Amino acid sequence: MALGMAELPEVETMRRDLEREVVGRRVVCADVAQTRMMGLQTAEELRQRAEGGTFRSISRRGKYLLLHLDGDDTLLIHRGMTGNFLLRDPGQPLDPHVHLALTLDDGRQLRLCDARGFGEVRVLASDDVRVLHRRLGPEPLEPDFSFDYLVAQFGRRTALTKALLLNQHLVAGLGNIYVDESLWAAAIHPARRAHTLRAEEIAALRGAIVDVLNEAIERRGTTFSDYKDLYGLPGGNGAHLRIFHRAGQPCHRCGTVIQIIRAAGRGSSICPECQVL
Repeated sequence: MALGMAELPEVETMRRDLEREVVGRRVVCADVAQTRMMGLQTAEELRQRAEGGTFRSISRRGKYLLLHLDGDDTLLIHRGMTGNFLLRDPGQPLDPHVHLALTLDDGRQLRLCDARGFGEVRVLASDDVRVLHRRLGPEPLEPDFSFDYLVAQFGRRTALTKALLLNQHLVAGLGNIYVDESLWAAAIHPARRAHTLRAEEIAALRGAIVDVLNEAIERRGTTFSDYKDLYGLPGGNGAHLRIFHRAGQPCHRCGTVIQIIRAAGRGSSICPECQVL
């Protein structure tokens, strides 16, 4: 079971920390060490568009981190499976697997590090940012992610409930960890067909998603191996997981042994007693 992908709580934790630390700071040097995560954008283009820019705000869309520079440009970062975005003081040793280092006007560096290089980093114009916003579904912590929205989406689809929740076009930011946690909290089997969910189950699922995400953000995300926050520290939510990565252990609700099944092509943690298909 993949454990590395940063999901909404980890990216939101990063957004809040960056907002506090770098808004108003100017990029004096953008050093591109590797280009694997840049797609078709060249190192020279990224340098030219980032250097001299001042961070005016930090936002998040789904699992994407958006650092808005003055003018029309935005630095987009997706951390992939193993990426971390670290804030380092002057003189700290270089981290391994650095792809991009942004030196700020106070001497500190933002370093994007990724051993596998499956993430994404590039500078976008405002039109490209709007395209990204349109491509993704509603944010689960925003009003658009409503009971009525979920009823409409689930009622006309026969796909597995877990598959729909993982579909970034329908809801942005959820991944394997928090989908499993939310489905357990709502007592819904991940392989239930979406159109079979009753109204009260959909309401319970929406509430569970909101609660699970908010609690994970408060604990600064979940770390198994790779994820670190802006300061290089692990998140504190792992010890509070109720179902994910607990195969063979008793369910917190009923005591039944937790199992791993395949659902929506993913390893899925379930309680066979609480989450009946």
